[in-house]
Amino acid sequence: MIGLILEIKDRRKIWTIVGTFIAASGILYFLFMTVWFNAFQLMGQVVWIQRLLGVGALYMGYASLRDYWKGHVDCEVGDLKSKAKTRDKIKEIIEAPMNWALFISVVGLAFTVNAIEFACSLGLPAVFTGVLAQADLSTWAYYGYIGLYDFFFMLDDIVIFSLAAFAVDKFVGDKYVKYCKLLGGIVLVLLAVILLVAPEVLR
Repeated sequence: MIGLILEIKDRRKIWTIVGTFIAASGILYFLFMTVWFNAFQLMGQVVWIQRLLGVGALYMGYASLRDYWKGHVDCEVGDLKSKAKTRDKIKEIIEAPMNWALFISVVGLAFTVNAIEFACSLGLPAVFTGVLAQADLSTWAYYGYIGLYDFFFMLDDIVIFSLAAFAVDKFVGDKYVKYCKLLGGIVLVLLAVILLVAPEVLR
């Protein structure tokens, strides 16, 4: 999508597509995290859940660090055929004229892409909502923290797509994603150690 955006000359169209995609993605991600949070709340404060989150965080941290060392920046969810189909759909949407149909198509694309690739960034939100569900907070505080997490998570997309909007080479975005994998991997490993050794620190 970033590569295709780089080819658009109309700045207004670029910001319409980018802004709509990021806003829709943020809403969907918030809904995903709300589902995770409510699921953990229903489970209650069970020790095995903390251990499971710790093991899961350790594996996902390892996978993120492995991707960093191997230079992988793409999500590996889905086969080549489905990815090619998604790319064709993105190209079709981007080449469409500026109207309400374009807006609706971008929203649908954001929901579809994020629903499929949510597995690529499953580690941190799972750990975050799992720990949050064990805290003694008000309802507004719970959802406020989820919203705050969602905002900072979406900063990643804002930075990458802004680079595309300003016609910055795609490889700059790839480097950014690569170092995000390094940082995310380190954070996940540290959280895993805490969850497995001293989970009370996160309460």
